Amino acid sequence: GSYELVEAHISHYRPELLGVNCFLVSGNECVSRMSSGERWQDWIGRAAACVPSWPFWTKLTLPGGEVFYCLDRGGAIKVAPDGRPWIDLLVKVAPVNFGDVVTVKVEFPK
Repeated sequence: GSYELVEAHISHYRPELLGVNCFLVSGNECVSRMSSGERWQDWIGRAAACVPSWPFWTKLTLPGGEVFYCLDRGGAIKVAPDGRPWIDLLVKVAPVNFGDVVTVKVEFPK
């Protein structure tokens, strides 16, 4: 399929930590779904919040080979002043440091 290489800022979030990581809390649990409607609990290590111009199910491959799918949005997930988009990874352990700029292979869904 067709793809493009995009330089992007990488961040990460963990809904189970609540606070800014979670939109809807019930008790001590994050019960909100991702913007795509998918349960975040089913996609840890495989989902990302992406800029609105990238449709849900856009496939992202990081330099280390890790694959994520755009299944969420976020208020801070936008194009930075330098023209590079932010990608917010749903992970327990981040494959790259917060704020790093890496080249990501971006494959848009057909």
